[in-house]
Amino acid sequence: MFHEQHSPPEGFTIGICASDSASQLPALLSFIRAENFGPDFVLERVIAVASGCPESVTSKLKELASSDQRFRTVVESERNGKARAINKIIECSAGKYLVMLNADAFPEVGAIRQLLTMEASDVRIGCASAWPVFEDGDGLLQRDELLVVRRSLIKKVPANLVNDGAYIGGLVHAQGYLVKFSTTARVKIEVPTRLSDLIRQRQRIIFGHVQVWRKLGQPPRTIESMLFMKPFFSVRTLVRLLSGRPRLIMALPVVVASELISTFMASIDAIRFPEKHAVWKRTAR
Repeated sequence: MFHEQHSPPEGFTIGICASDSASQLPALLSFIRAENFGPDFVLERVIAVASGCPESVTSKLKELASSDQRFRTVVESERNGKARAINKIIECSAGKYLVMLNADAFPEVGAIRQLLTMEASDVRIGCASAWPVFEDGDGLLQRDELLVVRRSLIKKVPANLVNDGAYIGGLVHAQGYLVKFSTTARVKIEVPTRLSDLIRQRQRIIFGHVQVWRKLGQPPRTIESMLFMKPFFSVRTLVRLLSGRPRLIMALPVVVASELISTFMASIDAIRFPEKHAVWKRTAR
């Protein structure tokens, strides 16, 4: 009698960079602990780097780490930039895949498993990103809140890196692998409520894309770059985003104006202040 042979499950690590209040981090870790990743994948480690977080948060992280050996916590008394935190995660990671998740993002049930499955289904895929969901609908521009990358493709990131998702995608693409976006694997994210904070956020993101272009010698694999490289794809994505959402259509002029301002400010920063934005100040004071 012949028995069907099943390959052993692939291991992976989830890395989370948290800073400031990180109010939903304990709930996020509880979600990860309870999540079912299926028979094909096994969670080996969860590494949370907490930078400048209050004792109320770090104490819960340490308590979880003491009760579950898969969970590891790195506490930094002050913020040293996300790039340094990511390098600590990479150094301590294990398994075939690395899942990078922002502390202020919350995956939907099954989203991480879907990205892992997408990547495991094709050896040509080196990185897969989730589709961000805002309170009022689908996201469009930034897709590095939740991504999966093959660990063998990334050893470390530059110390002053601003946009880690764009850099990882560009690095993977430069090595000949595909970068994929999933519209079914969704992650809920927080967005600035004030226009000034939104402009600052977009300024930093665009600055980060210019930085990645300089470091890798090619534009990052983002929607912004696709506007020029694949205009038909971009138009199709924009039409799908706006269809059935008249509120978004009405807000489009404001979005375009704020994007122009952000691009102008990011261009000045890229020329005059190449080391700016490494440590992100979330809101203007």
